[in-house]
Formats: sequence, structure tokens, C-alpha cells
Amino acid sequence: MSSSITIKEVAKKAGVSIATVSRYLTNPASIKGENRKNVQQAIQELGYQPFIYARKLAGGKLNTFGLIIPGYEGIFYSFYAIETIRNVALALDKKGIDLHLHLFWNKDNFRTSLVDGVIFADVIDNENQLKRLVKEKLPLVVMNKKIEDPAVSYVAIDNFKGAYNAAEFLAHHGHRLIAHLAGDLRVQCAQERLDGYKSALEKNKIRVREDYIKITNFSVKDAREKLEELFSLKEPPTAIFCCSDDIAVEVLNFAEERKIKVPKALSVIGFDDNAHKFHANLSLTTVRQPIDKMSVMGVDILNEIVAKKAQPKKVVLDCELIVRDTVDFL
Repeated sequence: MSSSITIKEVAKKAGVSIATVSRYLTNPASIKGENRKNVQQAIQELGYQPFIYARKLAGGKLNTFGLIIPGYEGIFYSFYAIETIRNVALALDKKGIDLHLHLFWNKDNFRTSLVDGVIFADVIDNENQLKRLVKEKLPLVVMNKKIEDPAVSYVAIDNFKGAYNAAEFLAHHGHRLIAHLAGDLRVQCAQERLDGYKSALEKNKIRVREDYIKITNFSVKDAREKLEELFSLKEPPTAIFCCSDDIAVEVLNFAEERKIKVPKALSVIGFDDNAHKFHANLSLTTVRQPIDKMSVMGVDILNEIVAKKAQPKKVVLDCELIVRDTVDFL
């Protein structure tokens, strides 16, 4: 591509004004019909390549949003991470905005010059990165975590209520021996799910047993070890609420190996509503978290902030208990 081609030449070849080409480069979706088609064709035929960073320095837009995902074990198999990337990308595509994906691995090397704004998929050990971008006045939104300091926009999920409803559902089915396989408690959603579980048990006058609470760090391997501990107890649980569907399916695998009948002898509830997670002929009872809605709202809020049309917003979305095959009455 030639760097000598100018925006004036593109406009002449496309038969439109320079302002139309400039508007197209800033926001393709703002140009409709034949004009958009002609500009696209002229850029391709002339090999025009705009100097995007200069445009940002001049107060323009790159038409690109960043998505920062904290790196953690199993991220490339994570339902949450994959669904977030997919839904954010789809929401951006509908607005004609490009996606710049960045994984945070213990080093803050994100370049603000590459984007107009950024969405944090979560904040896990990268609080300083968040504070830096706030200090640099980059428009941003946090998803999946409630952030009070610094004061930024966020779209989170009511993990406490989702967990509370799951544990209470088990209690209403006659279960008193309810265990919880918790996630990584450095992560806000995992701590809130643990708190919701405890609160539901206390409300239903069920003793919270510390030997029934096992930390898995969202790891299937760790879950297997914790299950061995749970079922070595003199009084093993009759129900398990899990921090994720991945962990719940590992419980079903364990039960099958031990010949523990689900749901007659053991009831199981997951968290996610991952359509790809199932076991034999059992459909998993789970808590559905609205990742799609959260992603779309995150994109919409960031788009408004970039356009300087929004003040910080704080949104918490409800979860939904999806009742299927893996819970039964005692």
C-alpha cells in the first residue's frame, strides 16, 4: 500500500467530499448506501492507508475499542472468557467498531494509543492497570466486577443473589447437607457466590459447615481433589452447589465413578448455563448469567462515554435459576 495517496485523491475517485471520506475513516457505519461502497472501493483500489495514530493525536477517533482480559489458568477453555470475547465482538461489529484484544499476564503493557476506549472483562490482579488508564483519562467500562474506587462505569452480575437462589432451592428440596465448591476467592464473583450460599443456608436455619466449603480456584483438577475430601467425611453432602458448570460436570463425573446416583443420592447445581456442558442423559440445573446482555451493555456504555454523552453508570444484572435434571427432593 502506498503512503503517498491522500484523502483528497480517495474522495475524488469515490466521487464524494473529503468530509465524507474522513467521516468514513472515523466511523464507517455513519456512511450509508452507494457512498460507503464507493469509498470502500476507492480505498482498496488506491491502496490508501490512513495514519490512524496521527488522527487520534489530532482529536479524531480510531474506531477501535480494546477488551482487556486478565490471564489465568484455563483462560483459553473458560466459558466466561470465550463468551465475553464473542459477545463483545458481535456488539462492536454491529456498530462498525473494531476489536483490539489484550490479555493481561502480570505486566501492564497495554497501549492506550491503539484504542478509543477499553472494556475490562474483569479486574483480577490488574487493579494498577485500571488506575493507570483512569489517570490517563482513557474512556473505559468494567464488566463482571463492581468497582467503587476509582469511580468508573461497570456492568456486573448479581452473583450473590444467583448463588443465594441456588442454595435456597436445594434447601427447599429438603437438603441440609449442602456443600459448596467455590472459585478463586480473589475474584469478586467467586466471593459473592460463596457469600450468597452462606446467606441462604443461614436464612433456612442450616448450619454453615467449613468442612463443606472447598476452594477449587475454578480448576477441575482442584475440584477432583476437593471431592475426594468431601466424600471421605463421615457425613458426606447430599447436594453440591458449584462455582461453575465446569466444576459441576466434574462432580457428575465423580459421582458416576463412585456409583453415586444423581439426583437421587446427590443433587448438583452449576453456575454459567454453558450449553456445551452436559453429562450422559442428564441436563444440568444451573444459574444462568447474562454474559450476552452484560457485553452489549458494556459496549453501549463505552460508546456513549467515547462520544462524551454519558456519565459513569453502575449496572447490576440479575441471574436466573434454570431447573433441569440434577436436583431432586430428599
